[in-house]
Amino acid sequence: MKGFFDRAFLPGIVFKSNKGSLSEGLLKGRTGRIITTAGDLSENVYEDEYSSSGLIQLQKGILEYCGVDSIQNTFIGPLYELKEEDRKRWLEEIASIAKTDAEQ
Repeated sequence: MKGFFDRAFLPGIVFKSNKGSLSEGLLKGRTGRIITTAGDLSENVYEDEYSSSGLIQLQKGILEYCGVDSIQNTFIGPLYELKEEDRKRWLEEIASIAKTDAEQ
């Protein structure tokens, strides 16, 4: 993902560098959704032990920096514990979320 952001989120496209002052995000009015998956971590462990570090970096350090102001988060894990019916339910849930987001 880092390579994607490094190549797609470029100065002049998603943010404007202002020498001597804060950069300006050019994605104002846009929304985002982050879906975090974890192979062996529960959401509690991710929050307590890792302080949601990956989520915070993506949300604050990239999306909000570029002006995205409304960001929803969904956590799925631990994946290794999911049964087949759980996986299907999550796929249906993600499809429903995507459809709702696209309609807004």
